[in-house]
Amino acid sequence: MLNAGDLTHLQPSLIFAPHALENTGALIAAVSGGSDSLALLFLLHDYLTGLDNPPRLLAVTVDHRLRPESTAEAENVGRLCQRFGIEHQILSWTDPKPAHGIAAAAREARYRLLLKAAREAHAACILTGHTRNDQIETYLMRKARSQGAASRGLAAMADNVTLEGTVQLLRPFLGITREALRVYLRARDIPWVDDPSNVNIAYERPRIRLNADKEQEERILAEIAAATAARKRDNDRLTAALADPASLWRDAAHQLHVDAAIFASLPESVQSLFAGLVTALAGGRRFMPGEAERSRIAHFLTTANTVARMTQGGALITRAGKNKTHIFRREQRNLPMDELAPHATIIWDGRYRLHNEGTATVTIAPADSCSLAAFLERKGIAADAALRRALCVAPVIYHDGAPCAFPLLEREESPSHIRISNHYALFDHVLSGHDSGLAEAVRLRLEHK
Repeated sequence: MLNAGDLTHLQPSLIFAPHALENTGALIAAVSGGSDSLALLFLLHDYLTGLDNPPRLLAVTVDHRLRPESTAEAENVGRLCQRFGIEHQILSWTDPKPAHGIAAAAREARYRLLLKAAREAHAACILTGHTRNDQIETYLMRKARSQGAASRGLAAMADNVTLEGTVQLLRPFLGITREALRVYLRARDIPWVDDPSNVNIAYERPRIRLNADKEQEERILAEIAAATAARKRDNDRLTAALADPASLWRDAAHQLHVDAAIFASLPESVQSLFAGLVTALAGGRRFMPGEAERSRIAHFLTTANTVARMTQGGALITRAGKNKTHIFRREQRNLPMDELAPHATIIWDGRYRLHNEGTATVTIAPADSCSLAAFLERKGIAADAALRRALCVAPVIYHDGAPCAFPLLEREESPSHIRISNHYALFDHVLSGHDSGLAEAVRLRLEHK
């Protein structure tokens, strides 16, 4: 722990050198005007100033438009940046605000806008000022919602996250207390603003903050470390199992197969992880099912039962039969219909990425069984039951209200201007640094030809 009055630990080189920021073209610093983010900005600025060839630094303030004074506060950050010669940009959340879940919606908007700024600036990294205090609060919130000490979420925040598969989110202050940062700002005579929502107990985090016991911080940090080690242990065990090509594979119908014998040989916690992971991938979901649901799937796959199938999280799961593999595929319901404009890219059902290089808008939607049968007959394509089921949950290109191309059919060429590739919503939206190695092992397995 850093002592509040000890600034020797706040040396910029000690904080930022491990992240190899000098190898990036541009950096985004998320700056709200609060103490944590302002300390991040000025410590980062000091560090970059000492580099021979520093990357471009852009401070970005997201104005959520939730308080009358928020715009003025964002402009004050801009004036402070101008005073120190730091480039600054304000992005506003102008969308209609939801009646419920405003904190989660604001967080989603903040990262979406930061990611937009990063892409426009060709920045490889976004840095935020999350502190040790935030880490403890995150742990306490997740513990209150979790169903046991084995919860993967108790590992709390990773110091690095990959957003949309392209931009790194870095949290270099997770080991530094908020008060240490405030001592630093006072020493430099840099003022900050305290957002009143940070003490509004209508929100979960301020309630946790109010009731947090500072005397228990070291114990909590030890619990976070233990949870992180347990998560890594399970990830490593599953990664080792995935080294076997038979462990997980995708067939021509895009069904996911898990070898029943390999699955049964894994410890219970790893079975639960494996089951939840493949369920999320098959269902196109950004998150794994909850702990209880993951355990229920694993129990279903390893216990003799007259019921051979179950559904969970948009996936239909069939327990291993004669083929010796458990099969996971998308349920045939709640499938989207999307418009794909020229030169645009969409993520369809969390499972496919489609890009339109043409000049006309096309419709992407699933086909019903009658349309599929007519299409196959017209094209003279033979398809077994498994392939027909898969095609009914796959993206289809429509023209004039009728299906004109099934990109997943090997014998049917898609229009040359439509590009399709696999998308893994579980990993390709937000990938915690805790799970990056496991995600790579899964991707390697499923993309293996």
